[in-house]
Amino acid sequence: MSPGCCDVKGIRMIKVAGDNVGLTGLDATCERFHLEGWSPGDRGLEAALVEALRDAGNYITPSVEYAYQAALRDLYRKFYAAKAPRGIKSSSTQGGRS
Repeated sequence: MSPGCCDVKGIRMIKVAGDNVGLTGLDATCERFHLEGWSPGDRGLEAALVEALRDAGNYITPSVEYAYQAALRDLYRKFYAAKAPRGIKSSSTQGGRS
């Protein structure tokens, strides 16, 4: 990789199955899901995140989709917790979206 390769605006590096991968639109996707009311424990969250990131132009290899889902679930859980007002614990076990 050349110096500055990962400084492209809108691309965020995350670790998936031990590899660093760049995703475009990740922050906007997390923000959108939060505004739509998704909680970390909601059924279908991981698959919906992968689909949204594909729609944003990212190629996610089907053979590692589950690894992406796990990485995105963990990332969204941290994002969600950071958005919670202080003194209120977020629960990832409630779920509730259908």
